[in-house]
Amino acid sequence: MGDIESESKFIWKLILNILLTPITLLLIIFKKKEFNELFKPFYDIIKFVFEPKFTIIIIILNVAISLWAAFLLSEVTFNLLMNYPQDLLHLGRLYSLITNGFIHSSPTHLIGNMIGIFIFGRVVERKIGMSKTALVYFGALIISSVGDSAINLLMTNSNMPALGASGALMGLVATAILIDPLYITYELIIPLPIMISGWLAIYGDFSGILNPNGDAVSYFAHIFGYLSITLIMFLLSNENRSELKKGLIINLVSLGIAGIIYFLIISGYIPSFNVPLPIPS
Repeated sequence: MGDIESESKFIWKLILNILLTPITLLLIIFKKKEFNELFKPFYDIIKFVFEPKFTIIIIILNVAISLWAAFLLSEVTFNLLMNYPQDLLHLGRLYSLITNGFIHSSPTHLIGNMIGIFIFGRVVERKIGMSKTALVYFGALIISSVGDSAINLLMTNSNMPALGASGALMGLVATAILIDPLYITYELIIPLPIMISGWLAIYGDFSGILNPNGDAVSYFAHIFGYLSITLIMFLLSNENRSELKKGLIINLVSLGIAGIIYFLIISGYIPSFNVPLPIPS
């Protein structure tokens, strides 16, 4: 767990090593350092990427199986891997609750999910380790698939199939923002607490449910992915559950403060930063 480096530490170390490259080169010329020292930034990047072992394994599996399914499987076999709501009613089809999470509808779908898994999976694995991260991932995948299927069966009577790792990813998102809410991530270039990235994702999913636009995204699977942590947390240790509860308080307090500030801005008590641009003469 403690072996996984934070993004901030990695980035500052990488910047320092790059800035020191000319000095390192001089020391190599004068035989004060070995030639391989020049490639330390590259070694650091490789180490950073492969430190979270479960996260990298699951990404490799997703990519390999998605490509295999897309290019080597027949359409009939591909369809058997997807999860249909009616599968909940057939014992022999329950395997699709898991298999659907390893196939994707397009390269964009696959790449987007894999980037998210790397960002949030790394945070979770850094805090709770490889085996518990696997529990979160597969627990969220199954719960999101079951929840989405049940909603479709009970509310829409639809048998539209679902596929993709989004539900599992949202389980990682929920866990990351609760287990380490103030962890600084650079996914939006500027450094931000991971909970802000997570809440932006949650806001997008609730907006998709309240304002459907026919984009074929299974928002209910995402929501059940987030909610899965409420069940999975009981399988974690007392220490992890305590951290999740503390993280929940931090999230709620932060959202409350943000809500108050937003209310004060729209009410005019705090001036906004919308400065009008000068009109060219």
